[in-house]
Amino acid sequence: MRYTFTFDPADENKFNEVLSRLEPDEYTILEETRLVNPEKPRESDKQTIIEMEPEAALTFRLGMKFLKIRRERTEEELAEEKRVDDMNTVRITVQVPMGDSGTTP
Repeated sequence: MRYTFTFDPADENKFNEVLSRLEPDEYTILEETRLVNPEKPRESDKQTIIEMEPEAALTFRLGMKFLKIRRERTEEELAEEKRVDDMNTVRITVQVPMGDSGTTP
């Protein structure tokens, strides 16, 4: 599975330390660590994309407090999430009667 890891630049050493706990055959780095927003390097988080098993990703969840891990979703999973979101969304249509605008009773 592909995971996108996003973390504070100050935590890069901790991220690399946790990554070093894994065996090299447990993961494949698909995208090297880079700034999320290179136009604002002081404010930007860092991000990398790694392919690994869910158990290996758990190592990061346990080893780092402030880390965002996002699993790449399949088309079916995205469609199901959208369906659930749509099902839980309330839509309200307000109709305003036509009449004299600007007059109040």
